[in-house]
Amino acid sequence: MSQLPRIQYTHTGIFCADLDMMVEFYRAKIGFIVSDRGVASTGHRLFFMTQDPEIHHQLVLFDGKPTDLPFNPINQLSFLLDTLEDLRTYYKRAQEFGLRDLDQVDHGNAWSLYFKDPEGNPIEMYVDSPFYTHQPCREPLDLSQPADTILATTEAMCRRRPDFKTRAEWIAATRELLRQTRA
Repeated sequence: MSQLPRIQYTHTGIFCADLDMMVEFYRAKIGFIVSDRGVASTGHRLFFMTQDPEIHHQLVLFDGKPTDLPFNPINQLSFLLDTLEDLRTYYKRAQEFGLRDLDQVDHGNAWSLYFKDPEGNPIEMYVDSPFYTHQPCREPLDLSQPADTILATTEAMCRRRPDFKTRAEWIAATRELLRQTRA
């Protein structure tokens, strides 16, 4: 069996009982900025937060944590891969391993593969795209397509959405926002 591509652990999603308080805590006390915000496909409000101008989000805070019963606040464990080919390798391996409910998603700024571990914890394997588009963004992705087709499809989708930027432009703007915040 061939060796799997290297992964990096990059971000966690947490359900919160008081979302606004948690966003303010991570912003004011820990030094994160809000890099995006919106409403997830589940209907939960969410905030993407980062301290790194090259990483769209290191933390995602969701509303919806019940306060009256035991609840796992972990929304997902996310692992960054180096290339789209690495993501396609994990997709093929997941199929070989018989993993069910593989969810392939084009987020515009990243391509993702979602599945669950044996205890039901959501896992995201992803790679950054060379584009930025406002988040959340959830479009279909077909990892069986050639990489150049995936790239062209993503670029066309991102250019149709508001606030299109290249990843490099987004990094520069976020770097400046972080500089202003820390000044």
